[in-house]
Amino acid sequence: MAKIRLCSLYYIPLLCVLYLHSCQAVKVDNILTQSNFYQTKAPSGEFMFQFDEDEIFYVDLDRKETKWRLPQFGEVSTFEAAGALQNIGILKQNLNIMRQRSNYSAAPNDPPEILTFTENPVVFNEPNVLICYTTRFFPPVITMEWLKNGERVTSGLSETDFYPASDGSFSRFLYLTFIPEKDDIYTCSVTHAGQQMNPTYKMWRPESTISYSETKENVVCGLGLLVGLIGIIIGIILIVEAMRNNRRRRQY
Repeated sequence: MAKIRLCSLYYIPLLCVLYLHSCQAVKVDNILTQSNFYQTKAPSGEFMFQFDEDEIFYVDLDRKETKWRLPQFGEVSTFEAAGALQNIGILKQNLNIMRQRSNYSAAPNDPPEILTFTENPVVFNEPNVLICYTTRFFPPVITMEWLKNGERVTSGLSETDFYPASDGSFSRFLYLTFIPEKDDIYTCSVTHAGQQMNPTYKMWRPESTISYSETKENVVCGLGLLVGLIGIIIGIILIVEAMRNNRRRRQY
């Protein structure tokens, strides 16, 4: 079954095609997805394959080469970038036709949801990865940046391409390799046409991974252990004292 989203935006006309290799009447364990889009604003387009919503590879349209999500994938399979370029060329022609037929009418811009979190539990002064995740936005034109204490971060950054969803929206990740320190404040800056305010900021502050409830539980457990140890010590003392009393009675 194929789902196709056709749309034309002011300044950002875009044609998006999403192929889902599945059937509504049949329960499937796995889904292979091929997603393509072309638009007049950068990035001009994308060609990607996913397996159960996890990226397998995408084609770098500028360098005209296949980029595997994991290097191991490229060791067991191949994909010719030329095929993707042909598909993008067809989408470009179709987009021009659709723009004319729709009288250049605009599709609505959907703003992103922004989440910030770390790859691993936070331990001060230990390396970690800070992640800014934007999702459910359209069109796939977005700018994401990390700020540290109000200053733009320029190193330790990496980002994914656009991950399509079945409803026609997109998601994207921005990663920052960093060392969390107590007083630092990190902010993810996001610019998108669907937002009422640009850029929109999402703040993240390093915090201890031990919550209040966990601390309370640890205190209770520690007190229980302490009481248990005291009970054992008192028991030993009583046993020793009883043995001494028995010995004294035998002597008399």
